[in-house]
Amino acid sequence: MTRPIRLTRPPMRGARLVRPWAASCAALALLAAAPAAAQEPVRGGELNTFTSGYRTLNPGVQSGAATGVPGSQIFAGLALVGADYSVAPYLAESWEVSDDALTYTFHLVPGATFHDGEPIEAEDVAFSLETVKANHPFGGAMFGQVETVETPDPQTVVIRLAQPVPGLLLSLQPLLLPILPKHVYGDGQELRSHPRNMEDVVGSGPFKVESNDLERGLVLVRNEDFFLEGKPYLERIVMPRIPDPLARSLMLENGEIDLAGFAGLTPQAADRLEDEDHLTVTTEGYGAIGYVHYLEMNLREKPFSDRAVREALAHAIDTEFLSKVIFRGRATPGEGPLHTGNPFHAGDLPGYAPDLELAARMLDAAGYPVGEDGTRFAFELDVPTWAPQAHRPMAEYIKSQMGKLDIAVTLRPSADFASWAQKIGSFGYQATMNGSFNYPDPVIGMHRHFDCDNIRNVIWANTQGYCDPKMDEMLDAAAIEMDEAARKAIYADIQAKAIEDVVFIWMPQDYTTSVWNDRVQNPPEGAFGPLAPWMDVWLKD
Repeated sequence: MTRPIRLTRPPMRGARLVRPWAASCAALALLAAAPAAAQEPVRGGELNTFTSGYRTLNPGVQSGAATGVPGSQIFAGLALVGADYSVAPYLAESWEVSDDALTYTFHLVPGATFHDGEPIEAEDVAFSLETVKANHPFGGAMFGQVETVETPDPQTVVIRLAQPVPGLLLSLQPLLLPILPKHVYGDGQELRSHPRNMEDVVGSGPFKVESNDLERGLVLVRNEDFFLEGKPYLERIVMPRIPDPLARSLMLENGEIDLAGFAGLTPQAADRLEDEDHLTVTTEGYGAIGYVHYLEMNLREKPFSDRAVREALAHAIDTEFLSKVIFRGRATPGEGPLHTGNPFHAGDLPGYAPDLELAARMLDAAGYPVGEDGTRFAFELDVPTWAPQAHRPMAEYIKSQMGKLDIAVTLRPSADFASWAQKIGSFGYQATMNGSFNYPDPVIGMHRHFDCDNIRNVIWANTQGYCDPKMDEMLDAAAIEMDEAARKAIYADIQAKAIEDVVFIWMPQDYTTSVWNDRVQNPPEGAFGPLAPWMDVWLKD
């Protein structure tokens, strides 16, 4: 027995999941809103945004905003996730789920094509899922329970699971499961370094790559053959490479940038831009992302392999001070692996109160007294180029606090994203500033950091080398638990254990902003903000 889910696409906006029992309420709401109907979208126009730099345009092999923002424009997914976390059709026009939640049958939009004109078929979906499962930093966490992907005909995909996966549908959006052309990527070359990730990119989404230059940036143009009729509205999206947040804020101010997602504003820049009448500055649209920052330590060698040392260092960090003073009250102290806005975040978690005297005593007891050279030990702290508005002040603060404990810290600013990613992904570091997205389900965003099987040479995996069988057991149980209350209880235990084991030292949560000027209509404000497709964005004259 299966439960059919067949949803009709509205002509203008992306399709949304409307439950039958809510249909009458939705109709009344539309009638009530009729006098204030929105202006009809206008086709055409060039939207100016930016990129801070990327090393691939294929989100099937790389996570993060640098790849995710353009990747979600270039590639389509089976589904979309709405502002209320409802799952709606995209490349799959409908699907059915078996009563035991182990079989999902998807029906593809007829006539959909890749950017080179080749048809998008079930074999491409199966290939894409296997590609993500094997290559994405948390592909195994998302799709590890997938036993088989069957393709009974070119328009039908059947996914069979070993165990139920509560968050499976949330993983089917283009950011996490981009539909890749098998006829391009299935040539036997290594997927993460495939040349077509950057050259002559063939996608399935609303925009095509017109030009791509690592130094200059990216230009996307409307896909005239997109499978959603009338979409997208924009003619072009221009994304010059602008890694400097100050330069971006000035360009927003003077109109050179129309829309900036993940704007990377300092508190001072946010204050200034909020005073500009023609600009909107908002933290809305990041609800499903849950951006957390942390100090990541390589746990393979001393001193960081010693849990007592990590706990002592945690007592040296005052996240309340960082949030209120360094970030001027715009940031929120991090409490653990899940963002405080995540529905699975647990209250009353353990923590490490700032106490330098206690930290010093703990280091003495752990066998790290102050030596003849006046230091206990020294380490290098890598500082990535991305999110400089967060990582730079955090790194400077950590260096200062460690100095009070007679620990010598050398800051190592990375030259670019690629060199940082290579160093962390090859485990050739001592400590680094880092951050990652929770995403709406912990299986997608959190498991990757703690699962023993995800210790891989891929950034934003378990690069620190943490492994505990008890943690793996809890992760496995939470991944398949269908009862929400029971699942939350397991995740409360997981969060507590991650904190008690001092897997990371959590820093203030990210102050994530989008900024746009008054030309931009229908800006991406859903649960995934700028990481969602921009097919509904249009420009007012």
